[in-house]
Amino acid sequence: MNRSLRSTAFLALVALPGVAMAHPGHGVGGGLVSGLLHPLTGADHLAAMLLAGVWAGMMGSRAMWMLPFVLLGSMLAGFFTAALVPPAVAEGLIGATLGWLVLVGLARLRPPLWLASAAVALAGLGHGFAHGLEAPDGTARAGFVIGFLATAAVLQLAGLGLARFARQGLSLRRGTWHKAS
Repeated sequence: MNRSLRSTAFLALVALPGVAMAHPGHGVGGGLVSGLLHPLTGADHLAAMLLAGVWAGMMGSRAMWMLPFVLLGSMLAGFFTAALVPPAVAEGLIGATLGWLVLVGLARLRPPLWLASAAVALAGLGHGFAHGLEAPDGTARAGFVIGFLATAAVLQLAGLGLARFARQGLSLRRGTWHKAS
């Protein structure tokens, strides 16, 4: 496995929510800027979004667009249903799905798209629940949602780029110059 992917996987393991303490208190102040910064303030946020993008890129084809949209959609659903779940459920889902993303990346698993989508949806729900539990009240909530979804999308695109870079690096080492799909 590529060194950068191993490093990302290691960081993801270290960043389990209890270690990263990524969630408490981020909703203070609220608004767009708070939402944009929120996924960048905890290693678990960064790792989950990057790893989901890397996994989508490793799977290729339809997964490259479907998994990021599933993650964002389930984050939005989790955000709006957060009041229905205890905080421990959010943190448990984040920890479990982050571990899953690390394992599938290390093992280079390519499950059926429906199974990968379900796993990514659970990750998105966990993060959405956490964001919903931390979000500010009032009108700033809309900006917060737009912000965290935008940053999550950019982080997933970065993960897709890492996967593409890793595939091209592997191809170049083998002496082939074909374009990665």
